[in-house]
Amino acid sequence: MVINGRVYLYIFVAGEEEWLPVQGIDSLVTELSNTHCCYPGQDPDCQAISMTIFAYETGHSASKSHIFLSEDGGYTFTPLKLSPEVHGVLLGVYNFVSLSQIGILINHTQSGREGKRGGAYFTYTGGNMSNMYSHISMGFHLKSTGGPDVRSIQHPRLWGFTILWTKDTLLISSNNGLLVEPVTVQPSQVPPRTSHSFPGSGLCHVVTSNSEIAVLTQDHQLFHGSLDMVSRTMVHIGENGHQKGLCNAVLMFDKVGMLTVLSPVPTNSSSAYNFQKCTFNVQWLLMDIWPFLQECPVEILKGHFHNKIHYIDMQQKLNLSAMFVPKPGTGAFPVVTVSNPHVLAFEAKITEGGYTHDRNTKYSLHMQLLQQCFSGMADPHFSDTFPSGGMSVLTVDIPNKGACCIDMHPLSALIKVGCPPTKHIKVFKNTTACSKGLFNQGTLQDNFTYSISHNLYDPNFLATPQLGQSDLEVLYEYNELGCPVLLYYDTPWLPVLELWENNTFVEYVSADFVVFEVNGMYNYDYLLTAAEANCISQPQNWTALIQKQDSPNPHTAWSRMNYESCKNHDGPKLVSPSAKYQILAQNKKNKITFSHYNGFYIFKVIVVDKLYSYCELSATVSVYVTGALPKTFLHAWTMLTAFLTIILIAILMGYLLHKLSLMKKSPKVKVF
Repeated sequence: MVINGRVYLYIFVAGEEEWLPVQGIDSLVTELSNTHCCYPGQDPDCQAISMTIFAYETGHSASKSHIFLSEDGGYTFTPLKLSPEVHGVLLGVYNFVSLSQIGILINHTQSGREGKRGGAYFTYTGGNMSNMYSHISMGFHLKSTGGPDVRSIQHPRLWGFTILWTKDTLLISSNNGLLVEPVTVQPSQVPPRTSHSFPGSGLCHVVTSNSEIAVLTQDHQLFHGSLDMVSRTMVHIGENGHQKGLCNAVLMFDKVGMLTVLSPVPTNSSSAYNFQKCTFNVQWLLMDIWPFLQECPVEILKGHFHNKIHYIDMQQKLNLSAMFVPKPGTGAFPVVTVSNPHVLAFEAKITEGGYTHDRNTKYSLHMQLLQQCFSGMADPHFSDTFPSGGMSVLTVDIPNKGACCIDMHPLSALIKVGCPPTKHIKVFKNTTACSKGLFNQGTLQDNFTYSISHNLYDPNFLATPQLGQSDLEVLYEYNELGCPVLLYYDTPWLPVLELWENNTFVEYVSADFVVFEVNGMYNYDYLLTAAEANCISQPQNWTALIQKQDSPNPHTAWSRMNYESCKNHDGPKLVSPSAKYQILAQNKKNKITFSHYNGFYIFKVIVVDKLYSYCELSATVSVYVTGALPKTFLHAWTMLTAFLTIILIAILMGYLLHKLSLMKKSPKVKVF
């Protein structure tokens, strides 16, 4: 909430209320804007949309206005700067989710020249505000004789419908402001004193539902329309010239086709107010209009994908379908659109699918959706870059279906080109230390700890011995790690990764991945060198990447966002072909080798292949290495010399004993 230019957060928990000033806003603001995601379920992307809030100051030069962004529901804000090349007055900031853009509403109209054509427009930006000036909408006329206040409504299902209105203007866009058009009144139903250029007498209220829009004017005229991808026409459905104070009323859609007007009525005996509730059945009102309105040209339009969030991961495809039945002779067929063609491409085809009980033909609409940059349907410069993904809304609707199709709403779904929230990886465990009897689960669960020698770990993860540090005691987290994988020190190991979605196994991961020991142990190595891995450029390594970080953190030092393959000709020159190659993959020969050591390792595995998935796939696995006999402290040559000496002494002793035995057995000969 904005109070005297300052933003406060109101918290009410367990009967206690608290007002907290937000963090990060250092100048006065006048407006807050937010797009609320209304899709069912607890989808994390939907929650992130609802947590995004803009705070800004209107009525001043756009390039000098202060804009602040919060991504945590309003607790903290960060400043955003507009390009100095943007000229005009800032009127609003919008989160156009289905376009994966931030929209800035700018007005070029000067004071006293509200009638200047094309004075307002939207300018767009993604994550980088400095690039926003290169993407602007078509200009449109935004007139207001009662002040600069511009009100707006964004569709709750994020379809891209945006409604802008002032006291004198009602505008609508079905594509996130790229094309903004004025709303008109159906020519045959223009009421007295109302022009075709709606509304003429000034607006009081504008309200929308998922598929409808209603308007109440200052002279108590009531209009209704459908949110159609083509039509911008509304129908006059009633008026009330006797009741006063309707501009203080509240309009709302209770359900499809049912519009309620709730107005306060003062009482004579006290200062309290009563409320008068008036409910309109819009369908009945439309049927009474003369001349008759066009009938709805379609009987059935349905699809199971409607009102859901769907995900498309890297290089995957999504197949959806819908069923529709047009009325005979109307020739009505649905149109498929996507709100963000830079991210999402599709192919659609229609097939006949039988007949209804009335012998009307049923049709099936089959749609295949895929990422635009992998579709081959558009110029490469048209597609958004693949590492970031994006959002788009798929809509299936009957164009120009008329005002009577109240209950025949468009089919829509929010398509996220990105990481499905239920996708994760696991490390396959073939043989564990528990199954071989080295440990039992009870021991590992009972606050089991183990020690790492001071000369085997580096807390800075740079594989450098640290002088003066003590041995490290580690608590074994059994709930997270389970039983450790059993390995033998002289057998190279390659982790086998499994891809899962929810509780369903998908495939074995063939992508490139890296590992590090979470406690900083470095007494392990890799089987291949850069030369043996056929590297063309110098491969990345943990030490170099961690040293580049301002705050060294191995969990973020190496990821799919900064991974570069050494098979890239444009990479850094291969100057150390003998350097160890630290990237692993299921179909490659590189493996992890262990030193002469028995003990635990806790490895974190991170998939770094850019083209495998949008997900930051990682897993933690414990291994127990065994089989290393205790080391001897005698030199090998000394042992060999001692061994040979013992053998020679044994041979000599055998020879001497044999000679002595022969001398004892020899008979004495007497000579005469």
